[in-house]
Amino acid sequence: MLQPSYTQIMKKLNAEGDSKLTSRYSIVIATAKRARQIIDVVNEQASINKEADKTGEKIIDPVKMKKAAELNEKLKTKKPISIAVDEIYNSKIHMCEFHQEKEEDAIRGEE
Repeated sequence: MLQPSYTQIMKKLNAEGDSKLTSRYSIVIATAKRARQIIDVVNEQASINKEADKTGEKIIDPVKMKKAAELNEKLKTKKPISIAVDEIYNSKIHMCEFHQEKEEDAIRGEE
């Protein structure tokens, strides 16, 4: 089982943040999305490096390359979901709840 648990994450985020998280689902979805981002960053950089090796062109963003390298190192010892949980718990990733009414009000306001 992953540690910290979603209840520990929710308590910490609610203690620190401006908005209150009321849904465990929000934490689960945010964690899953972040884990997917981690995988995508690493795969994208690997693809760019592979393409650069084939063509001989070195058009590589050093910031993305550094971030991908850091994530690659973490992936040697942890799974993407564990990295995402740690980032959310340590406030490296910020969450806030999204409410459907706010989106509907925003859409109505544009008309």
